[in-house]
Amino acid sequence: MTGATGIRALCALVACLGTVVAEARDLVLAEVHPSGHILVQTEERMGSHLAELSKGELQLQLKNNGALCNESQCWEMIKAGKLDIARINFAELSKDLPAVKLMSLPYLFRSREHMWRVLGGEFGKRLASEAEQHGAVLLTYYDSGTRSFYTTKKPIRNLADFSGLRVRIQNSPVYKDLITQLGATPVVLPYDKVADAFKSGEIDAAENNAPSYVSSGHYKIAKYYSLDEHSAVPEVLVISTKTWATLSPAQQKALQAAATDSSEYMRKLWADSEVQSLAKAKKEGSVIIDKSQIAMSGIEGFAVKLYSKYMTDSADMETVLAILRTK
Repeated sequence: MTGATGIRALCALVACLGTVVAEARDLVLAEVHPSGHILVQTEERMGSHLAELSKGELQLQLKNNGALCNESQCWEMIKAGKLDIARINFAELSKDLPAVKLMSLPYLFRSREHMWRVLGGEFGKRLASEAEQHGAVLLTYYDSGTRSFYTTKKPIRNLADFSGLRVRIQNSPVYKDLITQLGATPVVLPYDKVADAFKSGEIDAAENNAPSYVSSGHYKIAKYYSLDEHSAVPEVLVISTKTWATLSPAQQKALQAAATDSSEYMRKLWADSEVQSLAKAKKEGSVIIDKSQIAMSGIEGFAVKLYSKYMTDSADMETVLAILRTK
């Protein structure tokens, strides 16, 4: 090999290496939950899968425990193109995505399976379109369970059981109206104040998903857990449209596949967590009232009277009707 030939070969090798380095890319994913949380486990698995599917071209750099932003800040950063990917609760998107407000309507979904079917249909397309208008691509949804009521003095089995209850709620107009409509008094409190409020008698009831009911320790104070499943609002994984546009079609396909797979994985983890949580609560003295033991028709009949207040136009009405009709 002549000197000139060797130099040309070396330059070609350097150029190839430079190309490989340039193609390797970190995508930052922001998460507020700490290590060990189901969502963090899911995102770590997704990162490994993405590296495999993209043949090392894409790597997830997970920033959990709120290291970069809280959920509201993460959403604003996604919209501004200042963050690659974030896992956000749908509630944070409601101010920008009209369709999300409809999802918070009580008893809209008959079951989680019903919710997943709705999200996989026309309603999901509407959500995706609205998100894209605000600078985000919806990659997938994560389960966050269904919320049910838990009480200290008596179980909720019918509409009359709400009468006179003081129910802790999130600061949500829909929840305030729901509790009032059911004949109880809504009490807005920070989540970390709920246990003390139960002990002092400030509240008689609260609502949340089963894993939170147990992990918070509330099951030790409010032993009646009535599985009315009044709300099912998922988490969402979004990527900035600015970042998405810089990925090749093959990279987009790999990322979407890894995200979709992570959703299926997370749903199984969540389902297992629910079973374990309810079993623990029951073993330690909680009384679990199954949905089949609750006179749901009377409760739902009052709750749906709220729908007209939150449907702003005929399109919203058509959307809600389509959701209710989804098999």
